[in-house]
Amino acid sequence: MDDKEKRWSKAQLKEDEFWQRDNVYDDELNRVLTRYKPTIDRLAEQLPENPVILDVGCGPTCPTHLFPSGLKIYLDPLMDSYGKTYSGKLPEGSKLTSTAEMLPLDDNAADIVFCVNALDHMIYPGKALSEIRRVLKESGTFVLGLFLHPPPIAVIRRFVDKYLPMFREDAHPYSYTVKSTRKMLSEYFNIKDEVSVYRKESAMFTSLHREDRLFLCGKN
Repeated sequence: MDDKEKRWSKAQLKEDEFWQRDNVYDDELNRVLTRYKPTIDRLAEQLPENPVILDVGCGPTCPTHLFPSGLKIYLDPLMDSYGKTYSGKLPEGSKLTSTAEMLPLDDNAADIVFCVNALDHMIYPGKALSEIRRVLKESGTFVLGLFLHPPPIAVIRRFVDKYLPMFREDAHPYSYTVKSTRKMLSEYFNIKDEVSVYRKESAMFTSLHREDRLFLCGKN
C-alpha cells in the first residue's frame, strides 16, 4: 500500500464518522436538492427511454435518485456502511461497494455518469476519470461536481499538504481550481457547459471563498 492509498484509507474512516453525525443526512440532502436538482431536471429531458445512470461516490444521499426514471446504479466505497446507517433512506437501485478507479461496469454502459463532491477524495483521480470515460456511452453525459478554490487558496493548501502534513486535511488530498479542473477534464472529455451552483458571498472576501460548480461533459 503506497502513501496515497494509506491516506485514502485514513480519510475513509473520517468520512464514515462524518456520516454518523446527527442530522448530517438531512443537511446534505438539502444541499443536493437546492444545488443539483435543477441540472438533473434539465438533463432528464434529454435522456433516452430507460437510461442507465451511474452515480460515482454517491454517498447516502445518492443525487441521481432525483432522475425520474432509469436503471440507477449507486457506487461508493462506503456503501456497506451506508446500508447499515441509512437502511430506510437509501433509494431503490443497484448499490455497489467499489472505488471509482476500477468500475465494475462494461464499456459504453452508462447514459449518464454523475460524480459530485467525490473526485477530490479519491486515490487516483486521473484513473477514476479514465474509468468513467470507459463506461460512458459515446452519446452520454458526464457530470462532475467539485468544490473549487481560488488560486491563492489552492496554492496554500498544496503547500501545506506537501510540507506541513500535520496541518493538512486528510479527507481532501487534492485542491482544484477552475483552471486546473478544465485542464484535467480536457484529457478525457469535452466540457459542454459549466454551472456555478453555489458560492458564499461576503462584503470583502467573496473572491476567496470556494465555489461549488458542475461541469457537463461528453467524450472527446
